[in-house]
Amino acid sequence: GVQDPHHEKIITVTTNGSIHSPKFPHTYPRNTVLVWRLVALDENVWIQLTFDERFGLEDPEDDICKYDFVEVEEPSDGTVLGRWCGSSTVPSRQISKGNQIRIRFVSDEYFPSEPGFCIHYTLLMPHHTEAPSPSLLPPSALPLDVLNNAVAGFSTVEDLIRYLEPDRWQLDLEDLYRP
Repeated sequence: GVQDPHHEKIITVTTNGSIHSPKFPHTYPRNTVLVWRLVALDENVWIQLTFDERFGLEDPEDDICKYDFVEVEEPSDGTVLGRWCGSSTVPSRQISKGNQIRIRFVSDEYFPSEPGFCIHYTLLMPHHTEAPSPSLLPPSALPLDVLNNAVAGFSTVEDLIRYLEPDRWQLDLEDLYRP
């Protein structure tokens, strides 16, 4: 019953904010399940999550986070965007597909760790709402100056790939990180 969505805490996102494991940056409690659903009132925005550099949960076993972890889920289709634990690397930035995103934190009865996690959230305006609807055309069909302006607005390769390949950008991104 704890993972029952009725126990999730709904947070209406209107400005920047953050959520964190209990007692962050100190040791979080054991036997905890917390779920937050961030919801932006404007349906035409995305929510971006950035993890604080101070990140540490119980280490994985065989590279699988099964004891203590934080995971991010896309509520529109139930896709888990990522699940993280340990303290060797800080999770990368995550961006929702729509105006909601779900975060779940689970700790078991053993070995709590510190500092836990803190996730900062901000609202992003999808780029295609800014230009007067050239978004109906694939990027390859856009005039060069329009495409140039669109590309200049991106701060990461991920944003660029998401724009150029809206249907398969995640696959392209995974290919980039494969050895």
